[in-house]
Amino acid sequence: MSVALPAREVIEADLLEAIRDVSQALITSMAPRFRAEGLIGPTFWHLHYLERGGAKHPSDLARRLGITPATCTWSVDQLVELGLVARRPSETDRRQVVLSVTPKGRRVLEAVWRRVDASLGEALAPLSHRDVAVTARTLRTVAEHLRKEPTSSVREASA
Repeated sequence: MSVALPAREVIEADLLEAIRDVSQALITSMAPRFRAEGLIGPTFWHLHYLERGGAKHPSDLARRLGITPATCTWSVDQLVELGLVARRPSETDRRQVVLSVTPKGRRVLEAVWRRVDASLGEALAPLSHRDVAVTARTLRTVAEHLRKEPTSSVREASA
């Protein structure tokens, strides 16, 4: 005998709420580690994005993260002051500055992600192997879809 599932819209709303809950819990659990490293949430994510090779120039970083150049400059200044990011002149254009994550910045990122991974590992421990596998596959698919058209869905939602 099969059990009838709620309407797809109800299931999707439940999933969206669960994703928001997990996101908020992660942000909250990461905040003490950010503070211990002298960071706030946004500067950590800017550091993370730089380390992953998402941008080399402040203007690229601002554009990719959807922040103003002034906000980007403030964030980069904080990261440089903490010794987590280095600025150097571009070899091809003296007007450009190139950003790079320092070894200390990599260590900070690794330490924060180790703590996050440990917390998530504990949270996943009670789940079955199958549930973890399905959840991972689902979230990867959602992330892949979001990366394909990040601006079109935002435009449609604001119209």
